[in-house]
Amino acid sequence: MVNGLRPSSLGLEGRKILVAGAARGIGKATAIWISKLGARVVPADIRDCSATAEACGGVEPLRLDVSDRKEVEAAVSRLDSADGPLYGVVNCAGLLLRRPLEETSSEELELQTAANQLGALHLASAAHRMMCARGEGRIVLFTSQGAFTGGFMGSVPYAMNKAAVGALVKSLARTGAPHGVTVNAVAPGAVDTEMLLEGLSPEDAEEFKRKILVGRFAEADELAGPTAFLLSSWARYITGATLHVNGGQLMV
Repeated sequence: MVNGLRPSSLGLEGRKILVAGAARGIGKATAIWISKLGARVVPADIRDCSATAEACGGVEPLRLDVSDRKEVEAAVSRLDSADGPLYGVVNCAGLLLRRPLEETSSEELELQTAANQLGALHLASAAHRMMCARGEGRIVLFTSQGAFTGGFMGSVPYAMNKAAVGALVKSLARTGAPHGVTVNAVAPGAVDTEMLLEGLSPEDAEEFKRKILVGRFAEADELAGPTAFLLSSWARYITGATLHVNGGQLMV
């Protein structure tokens, strides 16, 4: 035991945590992971996330479009006032339309920016405001390795959006720190999820793997654990940071 915390729990028992993008992939794995650590998880997604809710102990799922600012603010306000405060927010929601940049339409650019960049802004800013007023909170946003490399195989807009998320994390970390609110990012490399593989040929996938030191894609659970750490009391002295989880790919 260190500072009254048990390593097996991470101090998350009873903490209400909203996980956006929980219908599949990293978001689903994260919601399930932290629910097993005792957190009161609210799985949210624009897609149906009832399967995730069931895996989290039969909790109530939330339909949430992070690109809709009013909808996000209303949801965060409601969650913060019902059955106790909203302690943590994780944003795994995202949209990747894999296209060569010259073939990407204005509509596709706007859709990705709304989901990846504005969605993170809406959710984080709404939670940040309430957490600062209360004097406690954890915000974890997902950026991407592509924010540091420029992306892989037709993901320029996605990489650009995720780079902006990194700047948002630093901005909110500065204003949140005096109020007990930490704001951090997780930057995954290649994770074996539907979003990564959509539009990626088997040959491209193999080329991608060759760029990773450990020689494989990550499993979604391998992102859930680091995210849980950043939410926990163990990470209370970490803010404005980006945790890189990429199997050494940035070194290649």
